[in-house]
Amino acid sequence: MSDLTDANIFKYQFELPIKRSAADIWAIMVDEIDAWWMNDFRALGEGSKVTLNAETGGQLIERAADGSSLEWYRVQMVSPGKLLYLVGYIAPDWGGPTTSMLKLAVEDRDNGGALLVSDALLGNVTEASAKSAEGGWKTLFGDGLKGFAEN
Repeated sequence: MSDLTDANIFKYQFELPIKRSAADIWAIMVDEIDAWWMNDFRALGEGSKVTLNAETGGQLIERAADGSSLEWYRVQMVSPGKLLYLVGYIAPDWGGPTTSMLKLAVEDRDNGGALLVSDALLGNVTEASAKSAEGGWKTLFGDGLKGFAEN
């Protein structure tokens, strides 16, 4: 059986103000990712460990105690303390095939800093799946990263 379908592209972006400096946001985002990565977003279940190696070719990866692992993203480009370009793949089992090109940037603002998130999804993308991805990142970065950074 084979199917030929059209690919779609969906882009979105949002900014999340955080009451910390850009340097603090970066350090928390990269070095403390396992502390703020919410359990609802752990594909391998509670107790898994999430790490981010913020260098070109590095991985945003989740590992479980039983040896299971999931590469969420691979780092395409990094400007330390400023921005990350990440590329990730969504398998057909999870609604793909889809490629996600995620950009995370931090900037200083008058009242602290901000995380700027932009994503471009290419592949088997529906409006519902794109809105779900956007909502997921808003929750993870808002409740997870921002919540952790401001407490």
